[in-house]
Amino acid sequence: MKSRYNPLLLAVIVIGLVCALWLNVVRHDVEQKNNTVEMAMEYEGLRKLAALQGLPEEDVLRQFKDAGINSLMIFDTTLERLTKNGEIQTVTGGELRQAAALGSGMGVFANVGAGDVEENAAYVAATDNQSVLDDVEQDLCLRYGADRVKVVSENPRIIKIKGSTTPLPEGKYDEPQGLLQAPLGLPVQDMRKVAALGFKIIVRPQNYVDVTDEQIDGIFARIKEAGVPVDALMPCGTEVVGYPNKMQHLGERMKENKMTLVMLEHYTQLQFAKIDGLLPLAEFNDYKAARSYVIDPTEQKKISVGEALRRWALTDEERNIRVNYIRPFLMPEGGQDIMKTNLKYVRDIKASVEARGYTIGEAGVFSAENKDGFAPYFPAKVSFIPIVLAIAAGVVLYLALLFNLGGKQQIALWAIFSAGALALLFIGRGLFTRQLLALAAASVFPVLSMNVIFNIWDKNTSDKHSLLAICWNGIWQLALAIALSLVGAAFLSAILTDSRFLLEIDIYRGVKLTFILPVMLTAVLFMKRYDLLQVVGKGLKTLWERLNGLLDTEITFRHVAVLAVLLFIAYYFVGRSGHTGGVPVPAIELKMRAFLEQLMYARPREKEFMIGHPAFFVAVLAVYRCAPRWWQFVLTCAAVIGQGSLVQTFCHMRTPVVMSFVRALDGYAVGVVFGVIAVLVLGMLLPLVVKFRRRYLEE
Repeated sequence: MKSRYNPLLLAVIVIGLVCALWLNVVRHDVEQKNNTVEMAMEYEGLRKLAALQGLPEEDVLRQFKDAGINSLMIFDTTLERLTKNGEIQTVTGGELRQAAALGSGMGVFANVGAGDVEENAAYVAATDNQSVLDDVEQDLCLRYGADRVKVVSENPRIIKIKGSTTPLPEGKYDEPQGLLQAPLGLPVQDMRKVAALGFKIIVRPQNYVDVTDEQIDGIFARIKEAGVPVDALMPCGTEVVGYPNKMQHLGERMKENKMTLVMLEHYTQLQFAKIDGLLPLAEFNDYKAARSYVIDPTEQKKISVGEALRRWALTDEERNIRVNYIRPFLMPEGGQDIMKTNLKYVRDIKASVEARGYTIGEAGVFSAENKDGFAPYFPAKVSFIPIVLAIAAGVVLYLALLFNLGGKQQIALWAIFSAGALALLFIGRGLFTRQLLALAAASVFPVLSMNVIFNIWDKNTSDKHSLLAICWNGIWQLALAIALSLVGAAFLSAILTDSRFLLEIDIYRGVKLTFILPVMLTAVLFMKRYDLLQVVGKGLKTLWERLNGLLDTEITFRHVAVLAVLLFIAYYFVGRSGHTGGVPVPAIELKMRAFLEQLMYARPREKEFMIGHPAFFVAVLAVYRCAPRWWQFVLTCAAVIGQGSLVQTFCHMRTPVVMSFVRALDGYAVGVVFGVIAVLVLGMLLPLVVKFRRRYLEE
């Protein structure tokens, strides 16, 4: 088998590996610069907390700033909110008619003439600050158009806006909002207040109907009016501002103001919350974007503060979250009131984030430039050429093992594959080609690594090895297999590296295939190599007869039982991959995960240390005790699960590349423990089973 490793193709793989490692080092440098985490809460949420506790608003804000919150989110204000805060006075047309009918006074609104009173209208007047009313008038004109806004009194100034004033029932988020609850614009006074207290600002404006450049410019005019720096914009609602045809204008204005786009992760932890126009806006902002995470409100009600706390630092590290969007708990816990509960919650989040080496500040972004400037990270396509050639070489090496290809045939096939892949790579973005190459690297190199192990196993001629010797062979052979599989992981990571993949705007599409293909390819190679069907050299006719004979086999209860077990394993194995498989995680496994997260730098994956790596050790036991070849076949297919899983880890490009490498090493360490235990237990039990079986047969 060694003679089939074409030296030219091996050289191509080595050169490609050097280039891949270089790209991974550059990627690591980009990730290291992105090490600042922003701790953010909603300004309105802290206002509500202050009201619940009966505390001065500014005191509450200062305490949360001292605890670790460095940014506040400012939403569009509403007539309802401004009225509640005492910044304006508002009545509805229905209230004016009722007051007139009862003969009661309406204060300043007594100046509204009877001819201007309409049922479906709201009337707004100033309180102490006339500038707030000026902002409201400007916002109403931008939001609804000047034809629906009318000044019905100049002294005092009263503004009438036509529209429904019926409140939106709670939970009816898919219905139009009435005038009192509809978004207006960013509140100047709120931005000034939080900036004066030392907070950074993340604005969250909502989109307009038939949005125009003027309306988008109005957002930035309001920020300029406030006279405070705004570092980031996070979309609110189901659309970004500017959707569907003015997103480029918003992106240009954001670039002018050096603003970061905050992109909220989907609750399934896959890509982002569904907001129309989010991904195009990221492109228009040159990918100056930061990923954000928030615990879903419904879920937060069901978990404890401790469970919520466990997620934050891990989330920042594993998924490159750079804006921790923290919502307060509104129920006391641990014998403390709501205020103390949440202050401790925030302090503990900050401490856990800093303990992992992150700095609290403005959200970090993936940049190819130094801190003085920003540029999205997109390696030149020419840097992918050696990697493309290397992946193609790996595919050809596998085919050569399977079909006994000669040296010239291998070179010709490699040239064809390489030329086709490179041609497709340089057409447009080459996204599909890169994803296909990543799938090939993730599928083929774990199989090639197992083939190297097969070569080692074939040298064994004795069944007298001690259990300690078998354990030692398992330890170093598994290390070798992992090292060779990581070659494929390095190729996968390098070919997909750029800002879009790091932000998870683009994702690797073959996650489940990456679990299945290495097992299938290994199974085919093993059966061919060891001629399990006894058809090698006998032609396709014999193969067909063997397969036909298998189909004619009478099905027994044993067959059904084995098939049921295999189907359950396949369902559990594939269903637990990705984010939407629907297979529940047992409670004991959750506890084990939490323990490993505390114990190790990167929690290893269960498929590696509980399935793949122990199966590898048991396969070594089977080989060195000369077990039947079919048992070796089953165990080898189980062993390659671990190899495929550790490569599949690198498919999650949002996870830092060093963390993925360390996760593979941690999986190896825990897998060795499980594997050695499996060998020792089986090594002691098998003689007893054989002895019992002989006695049973004799009787």
